[in-house]
Amino acid sequence: MFCYKQNFTPYLYLAQNTNFYIVHQVLTSLILSYHKHNKKRMKKNFIKSLLVTALMICCNSINAQSFEDLETFEDGWLKVFARCTSFNSTYTADIKGFTVNVALRGDRPDAWAVRTRYENPTLGDFLVYVTDLSKDLKNNVYKKQKYDDHAHGAGFLGWGQAYINVIAKDKFIISPGISGGDYLFGNRYDKPGIGYKNQDPRGYYFAIGPAIMASYCINNFMWVDAYVNYDITLGKTQDEVVDPNYPDPSFISIGADLNTDKKLFGGFRLNKVIDKGYNNDQSTRLDISLGVCF
Repeated sequence: MFCYKQNFTPYLYLAQNTNFYIVHQVLTSLILSYHKHNKKRMKKNFIKSLLVTALMICCNSINAQSFEDLETFEDGWLKVFARCTSFNSTYTADIKGFTVNVALRGDRPDAWAVRTRYENPTLGDFLVYVTDLSKDLKNNVYKKQKYDDHAHGAGFLGWGQAYINVIAKDKFIISPGISGGDYLFGNRYDKPGIGYKNQDPRGYYFAIGPAIMASYCINNFMWVDAYVNYDITLGKTQDEVVDPNYPDPSFISIGADLNTDKKLFGGFRLNKVIDKGYNNDQSTRLDISLGVCF
């Protein structure tokens, strides 16, 4: 059984400021209870104590941290990452592949500070499509199905967001803002007896809309950013239009990134077209990324 002495005060002072003190107290109480209860009761108490200990350690770890403890929260403006991208459409074959890309970020934890994000996925998408095409060429397959062409990505401008920290607490930040960029979207299919035909919605779109990001500090070496962006089309190029009266689509993105103080991160982003016309295309693209910030 553990014994305490008056001259052991420095040890107690140190232990009380660590999670070890919690575990030590629980184990001490278990040993004392052994002389008062039978083994069956002891087993129940032991299980309860483990659960309480785990909860206390988690709470102690969470409550002790803030964004101010994250030394790299504001560092690392360049993101370099490997990515798995998959395109899924109502009318075309799914396309999936691995690629690489870069993005930009800017973060500050202060109230009313501006935070930014920017990425152009075009380079990464090009590598995915080239890989998919090479598989067809290798297998001597050029037209695998009726619908054989699909685009869902950015153009020359890319996608960017700017946020403002309207709520900035020690562990929690809420940042509404604005999102915008350009989109290349559309389907094309080979119809027997007619040839290639395009399907709406199809075009080069320019969009802007509201955005919001919420950040949570998990501990002193990890935090998570979650966001939603809704881009509304303001204009498009009119070449190869099928129906000039077809409504322009909107695009919504939902995603999250888990970041560490070692500048490593991982995350996902799901972008979905909002087709407001009769074709009701439910196309989505999913990006799963793993990389490092510089």
